[in-house]
Amino acid sequence: MLSKLRQTQRCVKRNLAFTANDPAYEAGVVLRMAKLSKIHEGKTPPRIHFIVEWAEKRSLSQADIVREIGADKSVVSRWFSGSLPSEKYLEPLAALFSTEVTGLFRHPDDDWMVRFLQERSLDELTRIKQTLEAAFPRNEKDKKAS
Repeated sequence: MLSKLRQTQRCVKRNLAFTANDPAYEAGVVLRMAKLSKIHEGKTPPRIHFIVEWAEKRSLSQADIVREIGADKSVVSRWFSGSLPSEKYLEPLAALFSTEVTGLFRHPDDDWMVRFLQERSLDELTRIKQTLEAAFPRNEKDKKAS
């Protein structure tokens, strides 16, 4: 038991790059352990996709998605909780929502704009920007911010 404890201490020292004589050694171990307790805080990972918003936009429930792409209902439920779909489901999801795979990572309201501006020349983009600025002038507060 004592040799196992020493082995663990050596491993911790090596991983934290501290020596036992270093006063920061114990503080480093305490800080490291404090971070471990917060790993699952909230238990909901941040969502980096917009599958929920796409489903709402298309009036699809989780059951509809399960039926359409053949995924397990627990998998779809995890997507709605924030998990990232595996690669095998990205294409079917994009097809279901009538977008490309990268569209799943954009809000549906932004998707039409990306498609509209895609492959436009610099001259066209400049004219579009000028037209929008003429139609929707910025107020003084917005001008100062940009």
